[in-house]
Amino acid sequence: MKQDRLKKLNSVLQNLVTDFIFKEVEDFDNKFWIITVTDVKISPDLSYLDIYVSSFENGEELPKFLAWYAFNIERQITKQTSIRKTPRVRFRYDSSWEISWEVISTIKNLKTK
Repeated sequence: MKQDRLKKLNSVLQNLVTDFIFKEVEDFDNKFWIITVTDVKISPDLSYLDIYVSSFENGEELPKFLAWYAFNIERQITKQTSIRKTPRVRFRYDSSWEISWEVISTIKNLKTK
């Protein structure tokens, strides 16, 4: 699949996944506080959809929690897109915001000294 088509498909899928998580996923225990979909990457052969997520609390546990919703997300992809093959959904934890936060905190601490 061409690179520009993959980018468009990634954008469509990120919106679809974000909407699904916002509407359907219920964090009953407020275990994760805020869940964010930071990125979505579909493999060039459309076999896998890696969904990168983060949260303010218990982020490492978030992919395992969201894995329960993978089948429902795959169903939504089938219903709302016209791609020839439905990718398998995999969740990945994105810790990049934590690294950014540490860098910002370090810079602020240096400025105050």
